[in-house]
Amino acid sequence: MRNLSKAVLALVMLAFVSVNAAQAQDFTDAELKDYAVILMAQKSITDKINPYINSLIEQQEGFDGNLYNELNKIAKGDATKLPSGTEAEQFQQKFYAMLMKRKKDREKGAGTVVKTLAKYTLGAKKYSAIKKAYRSNSDVKAKVDGMVASLAAQP
Repeated sequence: MRNLSKAVLALVMLAFVSVNAAQAQDFTDAELKDYAVILMAQKSITDKINPYINSLIEQQEGFDGNLYNELNKIAKGDATKLPSGTEAEQFQQKFYAMLMKRKKDREKGAGTVVKTLAKYTLGAKKYSAIKKAYRSNSDVKAKVDGMVASLAAQP
């Protein structure tokens, strides 16, 4: 009985490895390159969000990065969790709410870009399959990361 359990476990593990290997081979280099381009587009947008928020904070008199961090610890993105009793607290709540709205708008924009690129380059199913393989298969991840590095190095 114990040997049978080991044999079944070995077969299950072999099947899992075979499925992962098959997933890695189901994608053409062109498809993986398209996925790499999508990742780069997403990163290009999301990398600009924090500097944008920081510039808004710097421009606002009476508000700095330390205050933002303190408020963010309390609110965690939800301005309604902040105190609003005094005039200063009301200002902080409104400004924090504006920052969160602008941040979410840009994150939503990045998501829209990714969905549009995925839809018109790979198709939703292929994009989802590559995304899943990218997260779980080290060969696919290494290949896509190599393509991202190669594309980023091009002038």
